[in-house]
Amino acid sequence: VVKNISEAIDKYAAALGIDKDKVVVEVGGYMTGKGETEEFKYAFLPLAKGENNFIELVEPITPGPTARYLEKHGEGLFHLAFESSNILQTIRDFEEAGIPVAGTTPTKEVLSVFLHPKFAHGVLIQVLKKGVFDSSGRISGEVIEKEGV
Repeated sequence: VVKNISEAIDKYAAALGIDKDKVVVEVGGYMTGKGETEEFKYAFLPLAKGENNFIELVEPITPGPTARYLEKHGEGLFHLAFESSNILQTIRDFEEAGIPVAGTTPTKEVLSVFLHPKFAHGVLIQVLKKGVFDSSGRISGEVIEKEGV
């Protein structure tokens, strides 16, 4: 999570040898389990060409959990994200282990959930349905067409 996404892109792009002008900043949002919505700017910077390994930079633009985290803890690591080929089963597995869902993407189909850090040793975990993002870090065309995101 960062205070200024443009400055963060400049630094990370230089460190990773990426053309910063090719980094796309998007605006997104999600809804917490408590019904609170939040919007933010985000950008993905690939760690290895052709692989789905990224650093995601997030700058909150409305009040919400991410903005509160940034205010309380400052810039730095906010969450870890993993893909799942069966996201609904993964959610059930975490819930059975006592780690509840803290928020989901506001889409027709479950594409992404966050697991509450209070129950995961202080780590906010995001689980994404496999294929939501393509190898460039952008939401895949198939997901955009199906979900209208």
